[in-house]
Amino acid sequence: MQEYIEQLWETVTIEFMFKFFVVYFFVVWMALVLWVAKDISNRSNSRIFQTFCVLLIILLTPLGVFLYLLLRPRMSVYEKYQEEIEGNLLILWDIVHERLEKAPGEMLLCHNCHIKVEDDYIMCPECKTSLKHNCKSCRKEIRSSWAVCPYCKTKQEKKTHQKKSQKHKAKKQKNSNY
Repeated sequence: MQEYIEQLWETVTIEFMFKFFVVYFFVVWMALVLWVAKDISNRSNSRIFQTFCVLLIILLTPLGVFLYLLLRPRMSVYEKYQEEIEGNLLILWDIVHERLEKAPGEMLLCHNCHIKVEDDYIMCPECKTSLKHNCKSCRKEIRSSWAVCPYCKTKQEKKTHQKKSQKHKAKKQKNSNY
């Protein structure tokens, strides 16, 4: 056994070590190129950007890895689609929830003072809160309580009705004292 170990140490030369490290570097480099090709194909649909990233690794191997990690998209295409689907499901949930609250022939509730109002009302007759407005992007009429337009997915600004609400509560308190 000892003879084999001595023979191994005699055959290991500087030239052998150099060849070993060259082959090792080449294998690691090829694995890195394959990983980048697979990773960027999951993160981008653009063939030009994918080719650029692979060439970046091939031509600038040590530095190219860090540049690629800076350039690559944060989320994969699948994660982007997943996020979009979740957003759409939240919008649909809001619509379904609102429609389930409103049975046929019933009225909706004002999101400010919570009195019953009819579906086609634009303004609450009690607290004067706007119940509907036009989307700032597609200009379709939507409910003021919705955070996102269900037609174009544009986020809507939340309007505060504190002054009106406070006046309305004070008025109700005053009436209940009598």
